[in-house]
This record gives sequence, structure tokens and C-alpha cells, in this order.
Amino acid sequence: MTQLVCPVDQTNLVLSKTAGQASSNCPECHGVWLTLDTLETLEDKAANADMVKGQRQYGKHEVLHDCPHCGENMIRFRYRGYNLEIESCPTDAGFWLDKSEEREIRDVMKKRASNLARASSAEQSWNNARRGVKISLFQRIKHFLGIS
Repeated sequence: MTQLVCPVDQTNLVLSKTAGQASSNCPECHGVWLTLDTLETLEDKAANADMVKGQRQYGKHEVLHDCPHCGENMIRFRYRGYNLEIESCPTDAGFWLDKSEEREIRDVMKKRASNLARASSAEQSWNNARRGVKISLFQRIKHFLGIS
């Protein structure tokens, strides 16, 4: 097996675990190399595995970081349309996360799950209102706060 190298500082990556899955960390910059399966597990642990996640990559452009997997220039993109840019292998073999971006991905997925729950609650309230179902003020507040 070929030794993976950090795209930021060319340090040899060390095998580790992220979200219970195999990953490779840089001991110098604390970035992490994740496979697609590991990234999806990370997302699923922060949200719901059944949640429709939508498109992952927006605004893609090539950057001058060598991919740890294939050595080609990596692709930088806005993760799920949020103000979080991460890099991916041009052959889709994995993703590079700089220090703290793992936490930011978890935050994005939690926010998306919360927004979907709130939208679902609002849709249910609208449907009840159309059918003439009376909802107490207490129930409205619970729905607004996303409490079931």
C-alpha cells in the first residue's frame, strides 16, 4: 500500500478513525483524509441516515493541492452550498478536511436536519389550518421550536 501524503504540508498521513471508520490524519496540520463511505457515515451520525441530503458539491474548481490518493490536483467546492469549502479527489476517491472542518460538517448536517424538521412541522400546521383543525397556542409554540 502506498503511503498517503498530506496535500497541505506533504507530511506522511497516519491511519486513524473518523466517525468509527478508517481515515488518515496529518500529525502536523491535523487535516484528515476521508473516503466517501467515511464522509457519509460522519454525515449520518450528525443527522438521520434516511434524510435526503441533496447535492454535495457546489462551485467546483481545481486547486494546487496534490490529492493523497491519485496525486492529481484536488477539486475545491462549497460543501452542500454552505460557506464551507473542502477538497475532493478528482477521481472521487475521497475528501480532504482541514482542521475543524469535520466539526463544521457535523454542524451543517445538524442544521439541515433541524431545518427539514421545522419545514415538515410548518407543512403539517398549514395542512391542519386548511382542514380547519384547531391547534392550541402551546402546540404552535412546540411546532415553532421543533419540539415533537
